Amino acid sequence: MKRAEILLGGSVLLATALPAVAHDSPEHVIHDLSHRIEADGATARLLTARAFEHQAMRNWSAAIADFNAALELQPNHGPAILGCAQTLIHQGALTEAAAVARRGLALNGDAARQAPYHALLAGISARRHEWPEALEAWREALKSPHPEVDWFLGEAECLARLSRFTEQSDALAQAMTRNPSVVLRRTWIRALVDAGELDAASHEIERSSAEARWKSAWLLLSARVCALREDYAGQHAASSAALTEIRSRLNPERPDPQLILESALALAFLGRQEEALASMKQARELGVPEASFRAPELVAIGPPPAGHP
Repeated sequence: MKRAEILLGGSVLLATALPAVAHDSPEHVIHDLSHRIEADGATARLLTARAFEHQAMRNWSAAIADFNAALELQPNHGPAILGCAQTLIHQGALTEAAAVARRGLALNGDAARQAPYHALLAGISARRHEWPEALEAWREALKSPHPEVDWFLGEAECLARLSRFTEQSDALAQAMTRNPSVVLRRTWIRALVDAGELDAASHEIERSSAEARWKSAWLLLSARVCALREDYAGQHAASSAALTEIRSRLNPERPDPQLILESALALAFLGRQEEALASMKQARELGVPEASFRAPELVAIGPPPAGHP
């Protein structure tokens, strides 16, 4: 898991609060920080820095211990509150995580500093399938002057879960005026498809594909449009071309999780269900979030594992 994902948008808050530490590996940094704590005494900043290194290694209990120790020394230390809440989420302690996130919200009224805590609460509500509550929290997070791409995607997922597809495409179009991310653009075009705006989606797919070096993601969107139009020859051609490109890019020793997911989708469009299921299993093992498997073509061939929506 990337540290940026762990922080859920708190990187600016963290960077301004923690000491600079050389990053060879989490283990080396933990050793260095432990030495500094032993030599100079524990501070909230040093304990929080070590906690985030434990978090990067998925040592949740050690991370919680350091975050709590930091908060005993400095109860309003924002990065420790943020990290503690996120670690509790990983441990499945959603009620406790929500309480800690609300503690962070109470620190001050600045939208930028409150945004990561709203994002945490949105993620907790989404895990509970409380989509209206999650939507409200994502929109609070998006009041930040520097919102994360994942927050826009969270808002879009909530709108899709609520079957508000036209509103979803409008929200994503607005998001792209704030952040011209290709991920947001793909999600917007997918939302156009979900809203039934197939002609507009096809136009955008063609334009984006013409500009792209790698075309597999756009080919798969094209395959989906063809499937909805019952153009099965077009669906087969687009998904076959996507699969050929995906396999030319895959490194068997270090497979890209996103390419494995795209491979599953291409195989599903081609009707190769057993191979698609195997790719879905591999993608999950590589850490692809469950929300990424909600394409209708994947849902149709394989229900999520127990404990997932």
